[in-house]
Amino acid sequence: MQAALPSVPQQVSGRIVRPGGERMDPVAGAWIVLHRVGPDRAGPLDSVRSDSRGRYSFNYARTGSEDAIYFVAASHDGIAYFTLPLPQGRVSGDGGEITVFDTTSGHVPMSLRGHHVVVSAADANALRSIVEVYDLSNDSTVTRVAKGETPAGATWQTHVAPGASDFKVSQGDISAAAVSYANGVVSVFAPLAPGIKQLSFSYSLPAKSFPLKLPLETETGIYEVLIEEKAGSVTGPNLKEMDPVTVDERNFRRFLASDMPQNSVAVIDLPASPPKHSIDSRYLVALTLVIGGAMILTLAQALRRR
Repeated sequence: MQAALPSVPQQVSGRIVRPGGERMDPVAGAWIVLHRVGPDRAGPLDSVRSDSRGRYSFNYARTGSEDAIYFVAASHDGIAYFTLPLPQGRVSGDGGEITVFDTTSGHVPMSLRGHHVVVSAADANALRSIVEVYDLSNDSTVTRVAKGETPAGATWQTHVAPGASDFKVSQGDISAAAVSYANGVVSVFAPLAPGIKQLSFSYSLPAKSFPLKLPLETETGIYEVLIEEKAGSVTGPNLKEMDPVTVDERNFRRFLASDMPQNSVAVIDLPASPPKHSIDSRYLVALTLVIGGAMILTLAQALRRR
């Protein structure tokens, strides 16, 4: 029987705001919902409307599983926005503030802060597993939403190499339900709020597809390629080999570049390899976490320099 959680007063208070020119305006009358999500149960705990100054407050108790997380959500223009998971005790100020945005299905400035490509050794079926992670940045002050359900109305798109099979969306900020794949085109239909969202997916390519040319469809802040082969090469503008990385006892050579120009091409040239196991779901999760952590550190350093 699981021990009861300590009876510590829990409180979260904050504001709901939206960009208003050069200031942040309070959002009055918005429904604010306190949520609990755990392995034992999940659902809303309480709700309240924000006051005339956009303020809200909840007192609550933590119950059940110690692995449960608690967070606050607010909806604006049909899109939900969330706080980070709430730590125990009292949370206020920035920890309880939620910024919401107006929406548009029109063009907004988007940039690619990072693009990461992970290539496994060939397996017994002469297939290589590929993982791609994109760090998408909405650089506007509005949330971009899809215009219809066809690829032409997607919020973001990219292409994968010809001959790809077994396409799967991996762990990231964008769920599989909001992504479609057809005819070599990956289409995202999830709302993209201002800030960075991470999209991760995997697929398989025949080993004979290499050397593989990967055109960059847009300027890319950080471009990273990991290959499991000891031999082979990765070439492209500004790409340099860095120290290798190890994930779950598997070694990957690492190639890194910054500010890769639009329409440049990276070439991954790999030799024929003896059969090995392809990347399974554990490695996909681990690699995504490693890439995400490296991206956060790099962005933090860039922001400090600015």
